[in-house]
Amino acid sequence: MASFDKQIVRDWLAANWDKTGTPPALPAEIVARTAERYRELLSRLTS
Repeated sequence: MASFDKQIVRDWLAANWDKTGTPPALPAEIVARTAERYRELLSRLTS
């Protein structure tokens, strides 16, 4: 079963942010991939 947590976001931030200052905006691809995982989870729960 696929992971449905925010690991995609965590991994991107770990590679692209030094944890100082404001975090960078997430690229559209990361947002889209994360949203798709949550849509899949919603579908599984409501189907």
